[in-house]
Amino acid sequence: MAYKEEMVVFADEGFAKVDWHPINLRLCQRGQWNDRMVVETVLSMLTLVCHFKSVVHRRWQYFQTRVGSTMALFNLLIQWDGLSPDVDGFVPLSIARFSL
Repeated sequence: MAYKEEMVVFADEGFAKVDWHPINLRLCQRGQWNDRMVVETVLSMLTLVCHFKSVVHRRWQYFQTRVGSTMALFNLLIQWDGLSPDVDGFVPLSIARFSL
């Protein structure tokens, strides 16, 4: 399949199976590839605010439009307050107040 050369899947070590290991699966130790946690956090926020898990479209173009508009909305909401770190350097990500 063509996507195996184009896509990488990151997972925790507990996700590994003895007899199954796709070529695009990267197993991460604790603290490794922490960028994936930001992606999971953002998708979790979009699930709550934009009802992203209940996306059911009959055409691929409609799904692409929904993903694009959701990402555009996320960018607008993040820029509303900016991404300003606190005294410890932590940048809180929250768009819950915009939930409809």
